[in-house]
Amino acid sequence: MASAPAHSPEAGGTPLSSKHQELLGVLNQDINRVISKISEEGFSIWIVGGTVRDSVIGFPLNDIDLATNATPSEVLKLIPSAIPTGMEFGTVTLPSTLDSGKIEITTLRTDGTYLDGRRPESVRFGSSLMEDLQRRDFTVNSMAIDPIHRLFYDPHGGIDDLQKGVLSAVGNPIERLEEDGLRIMRAYRFMCHPSGPFVPDLELSEALVECAESLAPVSRERIWVEFRKLLSFPKVFEVLNMMVVHGNMENVCPGLNEIDDIDSCYFDGINENSLMIGRFSLLLKQMNEEDAKTILNGLRVPNKVRESVLIIRGRIGIMPNPESKGCLRRYRMALGDDLDAQISADRGLNKEVADNLRTALNNLPQLRGGIEPLVGGDEILTRLDIEPGPLLGEIKKWLFRIQVENDLADSSSVWNTAESLGFKGEPIGEYRMWV
Repeated sequence: MASAPAHSPEAGGTPLSSKHQELLGVLNQDINRVISKISEEGFSIWIVGGTVRDSVIGFPLNDIDLATNATPSEVLKLIPSAIPTGMEFGTVTLPSTLDSGKIEITTLRTDGTYLDGRRPESVRFGSSLMEDLQRRDFTVNSMAIDPIHRLFYDPHGGIDDLQKGVLSAVGNPIERLEEDGLRIMRAYRFMCHPSGPFVPDLELSEALVECAESLAPVSRERIWVEFRKLLSFPKVFEVLNMMVVHGNMENVCPGLNEIDDIDSCYFDGINENSLMIGRFSLLLKQMNEEDAKTILNGLRVPNKVRESVLIIRGRIGIMPNPESKGCLRRYRMALGDDLDAQISADRGLNKEVADNLRTALNNLPQLRGGIEPLVGGDEILTRLDIEPGPLLGEIKKWLFRIQVENDLADSSSVWNTAESLGFKGEPIGEYRMWV
């Protein structure tokens, strides 16, 4: 860390708690290098936002947000490796070379007037930490640490709210939500955030109802980013129901008025992306396919996620017999990377049945013949003396199904098994791996 700097600390700071001392002790060399460089040049720098909040409850350090009174151009001069990711809002980014994630450095700001409920008309760079913390959304996100002078700043009682599990807006909640409608989604996300969960205070609860229309002009992409994060937390049932009651779900998933047993979709070991996809699939199960597609398209959901949700949604409740290893093998092959997401969605429908299936799949050995067809198209054309066309594709899929279901290890075994079933040049029965 840098030696004592020439600049004075901002007024209003208090000595660091033991938790915050621990945070400074685990900062890696990338972060310490940035802090030292900016401070040595006479600028102030603070750790802000989620890093400060999460350090109180012992969350591991991930991405880190820094605030400074240096302008973006000054930061770029001091740290040439910085990337100007949001110069108009005063932000530059330093991808970490270690395990701490990215480092964002943002110049202290004072927002101008919000005209469209999405972004300020202008952003004015400031020099006051307190003024910068005043423009933030919730008290638990409006805290800062001065790593040089080792001082803590909490002008809005964020620590108290964090310890009580209360979500409160900085200042007037109606003003905060009307300034940027996306804060409505951020409020719901923080209600079930692992650093909480947080219960909104009365003023924020009332503002979420009163300001519901402020979410309408927010870009669908920004709403999707917040919604997908919300769906990835372990417990979200109560918060999603709150969104329905408050009238805000209509601006996210129009027509979604009932929430299924969405918390049962979570199981130990599932990754956040699979959990999100499984839950979204279950939410859209109650709608017809066209309405489901309208919601996915409206949120500008990425194509890969969109396709997975539509397929999983249609398969909910269609599960293999856990006693049949052949069915289990075909099921596992057909679902591929979507297997955990499918089980997650089915768990919301029937927890016991889905858990029995998951246990059976976990005990299933890997395929002896691998995950690619042992019999290729050229071999089929030569052996059967047929022309390329739709029939070739159906035969190849059917032979692959036989390979997987019977756990065959070579192409000869595949042909022998097919012939034992009475194969005469056309698939016998279903050729798809799974419905």
